[in-house]
Amino acid sequence: MAPTPPWQPDASCQSLEALSEHLATRDFGRLEDEALLSLLLAVSGRDFTRDFREEFGAEDDWTQALGQTARAVRHAIEFLRQDAAIAHLSLLPRPDVLPLLSRFFHLHPQPPAAVRARLSHWLWQRALFDTERLFPDDEARASLALLTGDADATVRALLARVGPPPERGWERYSQPGMAGLASVADRVEANALLALHPRHLLTGAVLEPGPLLEAQGAVAFLPLFPTSPPGLSTSSGSGDSMLLTLANQLFHPVLAPGVTLLGLVRRGALPPAVFPSHALPPEALVALRQGDASSFLAHRRDALVAHIRGFIRTRTGADAQEATPTAE
Repeated sequence: MAPTPPWQPDASCQSLEALSEHLATRDFGRLEDEALLSLLLAVSGRDFTRDFREEFGAEDDWTQALGQTARAVRHAIEFLRQDAAIAHLSLLPRPDVLPLLSRFFHLHPQPPAAVRARLSHWLWQRALFDTERLFPDDEARASLALLTGDADATVRALLARVGPPPERGWERYSQPGMAGLASVADRVEANALLALHPRHLLTGAVLEPGPLLEAQGAVAFLPLFPTSPPGLSTSSGSGDSMLLTLANQLFHPVLAPGVTLLGLVRRGALPPAVFPSHALPPEALVALRQGDASSFLAHRRDALVAHIRGFIRTRTGADAQEATPTAE
């Protein structure tokens, strides 16, 4: 059977429940009904910040809108994974971007690669640097109004609305914190860590973030040191405080009883590709094997800071802008 053209609605989605199940099969997270209704409104070009009943009347036929939404959101998820390096709904720096992306991909199911790249830069710039808006609903409506039938002009207008990134704007996100996935900074750090393509400590296989996050949620970011462990020294102050940060977390499945991440890393009998995939530099491993947890955490923090900084520059397009020669 020939595949359905990308601009045609998905006929399999005839209800909100069917739309929810359709999206759940993507290993990208599950959306609540309220979020699904916002997507339905956005794809239809209606004000998704309002109550659904204020935009759709009882006489309106949802059938076509549901199919269009299913297809548009599928394209948006593919974009998030392939272009924006976001593997799961829980890692979206600002979840309110999903209705805008869904509307964009309804209008432009297959935009050119250059447009996709700039759209990804906009997503990350908006998430990281455009944080001073006092009225998010007004901002959402203004952004929705910029989504037109011209894909290139649309993305350029979105970028212009965000404005240029502030100088050294990455700094607020470059000191690893993350006690979960609750804040924008938490999710930025988590995405940066996943950009290293973490590997399984036992098999060396690259981990699939979507299924692991579906199964474990934020618990997929496991602590190396649950508490200050016996046999390892931590200095008071900075060493203890780093136990609560990303410097003390690895993205990994929960292991069998009796097997610990710390024990596996400390013994070091692992495939060589495993260590860089978790931002574990050689000097950190030396400190760990010497029983110096504070030095281990400090070395890993420094490696993460450098990586997060580079990740943000790449995702926001800063490197591409500097590589583009200016007209004289």
